[in-house]
Amino acid sequence: MTFPLPKMEPCYLCAIVERKSASWNVIDRGELTVTIFNGRQFEIGQCMVLPVRHAPTLLDLTEREEAAVMAAARRLTSVMVSAFSPDGVLLYQNNGIGSGQEVPHFHLHVVPRRPNSDWGFGPPHIARLEKTGRPAHLDHAVVTDSKLQTVEQLRRYFV
Repeated sequence: MTFPLPKMEPCYLCAIVERKSASWNVIDRGELTVTIFNGRQFEIGQCMVLPVRHAPTLLDLTEREEAAVMAAARRLTSVMVSAFSPDGVLLYQNNGIGSGQEVPHFHLHVVPRRPNSDWGFGPPHIARLEKTGRPAHLDHAVVTDSKLQTVEQLRRYFV
């Protein structure tokens, strides 16, 4: 299965990997990954880890690339903790235009988080839930019939 992907030719992230565009933001290079500073700084220090090989989504990565991306994200997280002393580090990744993917090249966002930050759309929506009442479907502590049905549906694929 494939997701509808954003159109971008040439691929912006491939150009960075191949050193065809300004690579002022490259922080680290490995055999299988490149770690870059995100030019969109919704949070100070926000970075991305991407595979060297053009792979549009998570489903296109090899097992070696998956492991290399997570190892690079772990190294970057350790560096962020030393450099910024954040309250936490958020990892997130979008697959397909339906999830907000803007560049058709897999990239894992690694974001140091601070108190009272608000950067609009994206994962911080969870923090906004703390300020409002949570309906049952948004409360992790409430088990609903719908949640149980979804778990059972997913489990069938793991058999």
